[in-house]
Amino acid sequence: MELSAPITIYWDLGPEQGDVKRTCSDIIGCRPLMLQLFSPDLQPHCAVLDVLDNFKNASIAISLTVPAAALLPRTAVLLAEYNLKELLISGDDPERIAAGWSLLSEYGGSKGVSFQVTRDNWSNLPALLHLCRQQRIKRLVLPMQRLYNHETPFFITGQEQRHLAGLLEAVGCTEGMNVTIHDPFIWRAFYPATSFPQAGCQAANTMLAIDPNGIVYPCPTLPTPLGTLADTSLKEIAASLTKKELRRKLLQTAADCRECGEIEECRGGCRGRAYMLHGSLDGIDTACR
Repeated sequence: MELSAPITIYWDLGPEQGDVKRTCSDIIGCRPLMLQLFSPDLQPHCAVLDVLDNFKNASIAISLTVPAAALLPRTAVLLAEYNLKELLISGDDPERIAAGWSLLSEYGGSKGVSFQVTRDNWSNLPALLHLCRQQRIKRLVLPMQRLYNHETPFFITGQEQRHLAGLLEAVGCTEGMNVTIHDPFIWRAFYPATSFPQAGCQAANTMLAIDPNGIVYPCPTLPTPLGTLADTSLKEIAASLTKKELRRKLLQTAADCRECGEIEECRGGCRGRAYMLHGSLDGIDTACR
C-alpha cells in the first residue's frame, strides 16, 4: 500500500533555510496530519519562529523539538502564542535534560523529552526513566537517527537488548508514560512481550523528511535523496516516479531476510540502517543479528 501524501513530515531546520515561506506553503499543500520540527536554536528572531508564523492558520499538528542547551528563560513566553501539539526538549544526557526541563516550568502546553540514543549513552536509558519519574515527565520520544548527516548507524546487539530489558524492568520501565520508539530492536528491550506496532518500514509512505539544506528524503534514517525543494515542490516530489519506485522496493522483503523466521515480526528492521551498512536495500539490519 502507498499513500498519495505523507501523514507526517519531518523538517530539520538549519542556518541556511532558503525560502522558508515557500517551504511552509509546500508542506501545507501536501496536507499532512503532523509536522515534526527540529530547531537547533530558539532565539527571538530565529527561523523556527518564522516557520511557526506561517503555520498559524494551518490545520496541522506541530511538534517542536529544541535542544535543552538552547533553551532560554523566555522560551515559554516566545512559544505561548503558538498552538503546538507538543514541545520537546532534546539531549543525549539526563542531567542536561533535567536542567532544560526546569526552564519550561511556566510553559502550559503539552511538553516532553526527546532523547537521541547513541552507542555512548544507550545504557543511560534506565537513568533517564528514573529522571522522568522524578520530574513528572510523562512524554518521552526516542527519535530516528538522522543518517543523511553521514553518521555511523547506531544499534544495540541482541545481548545488549536483553541486558537493557532487565535494567528497564528494574526501574518500572515506561509505566504511566507516553513513549514513542521508532527502532524495532530498542522497542524489544522496552517491551519484550509486545510486537513492534508499525507494519514495516514506512519511509516514502506515511512519512517524508526535509533536511536543513532543503533536500527531501523518504525518512530521516534512509539517506536516498528524492529531490530538493530548491528545484521541485514537495507535492511534486511526493507524487514523483522516483518516490514511487523507492516505495515499491521497500515493500519487497530484503533479500537477506527472506529465509528468516522472524521476518513477520521485525519486517526487515530499519531499512535505512541496513542501506547505510551494506549499501543496498537488500541488506540485513545488523541489529537483528
